[in-house]
Amino acid sequence: MVKWIKLFIIPIASVLLVGCESTPKEKETDNTTASNDSTAYRGCNSIVTENPYDIPAQRFDETAQQLAHASGCFIETDLSKTGAIWVNAVKGEMSIRDAVLMAIRNTELEMKEEISEILVIGLLDSLNTDSD
Repeated sequence: MVKWIKLFIIPIASVLLVGCESTPKEKETDNTTASNDSTAYRGCNSIVTENPYDIPAQRFDETAQQLAHASGCFIETDLSKTGAIWVNAVKGEMSIRDAVLMAIRNTELEMKEEISEILVIGLLDSLNTDSD
């Protein structure tokens, strides 16, 4: 049984939940206008334009960590199953959701669930033989 632990860029017990609550620029935003200010919070569908993604093809755990640094979106995955899988390069301006989808396209990985601030990534159902 896998124990899910919320982490910030630190894998423990082969489970990864990476994310970043805010950048220093975002912390300066007045909380009274946060709901109307697109820089106050970045979720999984916010497009990153300040520093377009330029991530090479590499292992999924490395890509997930780099993607999460740029947003307020968390990526949840079981590293014992997904960490070593090689994924595609990600280049350009897009949301973290689209970046994750670009990275895992035509691999053994799929997006299992999308919750406003969390993307759950796992093995394709045809490859997942666990009976958790």
